Amino acid sequence: MTDVPSLALRYVACDACDTVFALPDDPDEPTACGRCGARPLRELSGVRGPDAYFAP
Repeated sequence: MTDVPSLALRYVACDACDTVFALPDDPDEPTACGRCGARPLRELSGVRGPDAYFAP
């Protein structure tokens, strides 16, 4: 099962445009904001999984 992609998500915030993104837990993901291009994105630590950011 090593060829099965992970469904884990990580949440990052762009402080420049106040946007939160849910990104795949992939080290090759870009470190710049997809909306405004600002760097770096701030990882929201302790928030993992598909519903973690949106569920209480």
